[in-house]
Amino acid sequence: MARTTAGPAIASVLFAATFVATIIGIFVTIYFLFINPDLAYRVAAATLVGVVGLLSFLRHSVFYRSDQARMGWAQDRPEFQLEVGYANLAIGLIALMAAGLNWGPLACGLSLLTYGTYLLCALLLHAYEAMYVVEIRARATKSVINTAFFVAALYIIGYLALAASHTAQF
Repeated sequence: MARTTAGPAIASVLFAATFVATIIGIFVTIYFLFINPDLAYRVAAATLVGVVGLLSFLRHSVFYRSDQARMGWAQDRPEFQLEVGYANLAIGLIALMAAGLNWGPLACGLSLLTYGTYLLCALLLHAYEAMYVVEIRARATKSVINTAFFVAALYIIGYLALAASHTAQF
């Protein structure tokens, strides 16, 4: 691949949009949990997995050079980064279908738990980096905090959706 440079601006905007979508998704989901729980699970799947997954796909796969600049690293073979983007796209599209086609709280809950598990693996990687990679410790520590919050939200809402579908243990 030919080496070209890109600035971090596009990826930074997409990353900020991911944060905004997450915050809006969590608050709207909590609001609807008290009014219409089934709608809450659809909103959660659509925003927290669908929108966030699509934005992450764009950042990791379409604008991968900008994302590399944002993170402060570059590589000539970005296949890993593209693959991460495709995983986000796959999970996000299924969540959008589950929410948009009203597949019910079970499908929405499974989407939330799947994405939560995927990001839990990323959280473990960030935790390793925060502990052992001195050069990126500060950035990795921020990633641990942000990702842990998001994973917890995905698991809690996902579990509530499973409980609403009468498939959860409790």
